[in-house]
Amino acid sequence: MIAKYLETFFRHTLLLLLPPVLIPLIVGPIALLTTPVFYETWAGIWVERPAYLAYSDDSANFLTPAQNQSERLGEALRTRAFLLDVANRTSLAPLVGTLKGEERVRKIVEDGLSAFTSGKHLLVLRFRAETPQLSFELNNALVEAFKDRATADRTRQAGAAISFYQARLQAAEEAYAQANEAMRRYVAANPRLTAIDPNRDLANTPASRLGLPLVATEPQLAELVQRVTLTQSDLERARAALEQAGLNASSSLEGQELVFQVVDPPQVPTTAIRERRKRLIFPAAGLLVGLGLSAILLVLLMATDRAVRSEADLGPGARVLGAVPRLQLAPSAQAAGPDVARRAIGFVAGATPPTPGGTYAEPTVNSPQSKGG
Repeated sequence: MIAKYLETFFRHTLLLLLPPVLIPLIVGPIALLTTPVFYETWAGIWVERPAYLAYSDDSANFLTPAQNQSERLGEALRTRAFLLDVANRTSLAPLVGTLKGEERVRKIVEDGLSAFTSGKHLLVLRFRAETPQLSFELNNALVEAFKDRATADRTRQAGAAISFYQARLQAAEEAYAQANEAMRRYVAANPRLTAIDPNRDLANTPASRLGLPLVATEPQLAELVQRVTLTQSDLERARAALEQAGLNASSSLEGQELVFQVVDPPQVPTTAIRERRKRLIFPAAGLLVGLGLSAILLVLLMATDRAVRSEADLGPGARVLGAVPRLQLAPSAQAAGPDVARRAIGFVAGATPPTPGGTYAEPTVNSPQSKGG
């Protein structure tokens, strides 16, 4: 089987070598000439956690600050609102509003943006675009939109927290006022308790003078006093929580400026870039395709070859009438070299075999004149 493959290959060598040679020669120049031209804009962002401010976020402890910011940026880019915010800050704003235009914006951002970390605190953004101005605009818009988004999220969270604690404080104030008013009404409805000042302690009550607790003589009044005490404690806790929420909101907004610092702002690129090395994959792929075509062609040529070269190629019912033996030159004839052709021509012309000196004898002609003489 291997011999048949080799025989078929050497019989059709030019045809089989044509695809792996011709396809890379065609694909290679086309790939190199059609290499896209783009411009790169770089931006460096320093990410740091404030050490002396009460700053809390959802950062993963097993990731570095730069990796956490990279994850947040990736999540933001998967939202339509953030992409439209970025596009509205650039010359791509006319594309916003249509489905095809927004898909084009998404395609441009996904193909052009590369975010990677360098160390623990440096986040690098690289954007590639067809024009230098578009590359600069998109990179700058991404940085500004992400920074504004983070600040807006912090402000919204702080506002929600302050609103919650304000509502809690208002409810605590109303509960305290109601409890205090209920105690005032109870004291006013019982003349024997007129000596009690609701705004002071109950040291002058009859129970306290007898050494008994208030609940022993005035259980209802004791319940009202306990209610006032509890509501007053809730009011104080609500005020402290509101003050703490305000401090946390202020420190969080101040810390956001430290968390996201643009140390290397984007600059308009001036030099175009061509990545020709990446285009070399096309000639390599063409070579592989050519080799595959040559292999398929070799199999087809061998399968369609019906020539009989030995008795093994015949069917079981075929009769062999005769076989032509394989002819081989004798060693002396192979060693003769170029004299073989000259000797063959001389033999056909009627010359006698060569003499030991290497000359040929003249042929003898039998003619009627020679016989008569």
